[in-house]
Order: sequence, then structure tokens, then C-alpha cells
Amino acid sequence: MYNLYIMQSTQALVRTQIYLTQTQQKRLAAVCRRSAVTKSELIRRAVDQFLDQQAPADAANKAQRLSGIVGMWAQRDDVADPAAYVRALRAPRF
Repeated sequence: MYNLYIMQSTQALVRTQIYLTQTQQKRLAAVCRRSAVTKSELIRRAVDQFLDQQAPADAANKAQRLSGIVGMWAQRDDVADPAAYVRALRAPRF
């Protein structure tokens, strides 16, 4: 039965397991009954909706995000010499 459903899909499906809380499981089951859609389909739709809301990772977007962190440690006096700071962090391990 499930093989037939998966094989009739317009796109190749990849099996994925997730853990849901009992509350999430009950709420999802209720929505499935109301909408006559499988849990898998509802989860795929939710994943698509989430991914559609994410900002594109183009070069301009990355540059804009990086420019926002320029100088964020400028007022710190404990990192005046970055190389010495890194050596001190690594000293206990090496």
C-alpha cells in the first residue's frame, strides 16, 4: 500500500524519521483527520513553508550580514593580541 503511494508521487521521496512530542503528534493527527491528508504530506508542506521563508544565501546577503558584525569586539581589551589569545585558549589542550 505505501509503496504504491510513494511510487505514484511526482517527485522522488526520501524516507526520514523525526521525533515529535505527544502534543505535536496529537495535534498533527487532528489536522490530518480534518483535512484528509497524510501526516507525511502535512510535514512536507510545513517544511516547504519554512524553507520558503528563509533568506536566500546569495553573496550580497552574506556580505550584508557580515558587515553587521564588523568591530563587535572593538571595545574588548582582553583580545588586544588575537594570536596570543588563541594560544592561551589552546594551551591546556596541547
